[in-house]
Amino acid sequence: MKEIYNKERLILVFFITGFWDIILRFMSEGRIKLFGIEKMKWVKTLKQYFKYHTLLGAALIAAFVGALTYPLIMYALDKFNINNKIYQIITVFLISGLVGIPMRYSGLFPILNKYYYKPLGFFYSFITDAMSGVIVSVSLFLYLTFRSQAIFYLS
Repeated sequence: MKEIYNKERLILVFFITGFWDIILRFMSEGRIKLFGIEKMKWVKTLKQYFKYHTLLGAALIAAFVGALTYPLIMYALDKFNINNKIYQIITVFLISGLVGIPMRYSGLFPILNKYYYKPLGFFYSFITDAMSGVIVSVSLFLYLTFRSQAIFYLS
């Protein structure tokens, strides 16, 4: 249960999610090309969304959502004693997708709903929200795995 309240990882998830949101913005604006992802519908639809938010504003919204999702994921992993890496990724996928549902219907994110959720439809947006969680999770895993080597090379 203590893993749920791991402040270091929570802060890392906050910054990683915000960082990926900035990358996503640049892809939607055509400033970054990444394996053709920038041509996908879910990235293109976000171009309109980003017109309504500053770079920092949009990144902070994403970062807070990521930080709110992290404890839910950690709780589920702990509650169901999920230790298998494949099952952990599936859990991250499902919870990240589920978190998008209240974002869609709560009325708290009207611009996101108008320019992202509605054009993509329920299932497509569920999958993109879910995959976003997986990307953040894999990024966190890679950072935690290689940070000691990075510190060694920087010193």
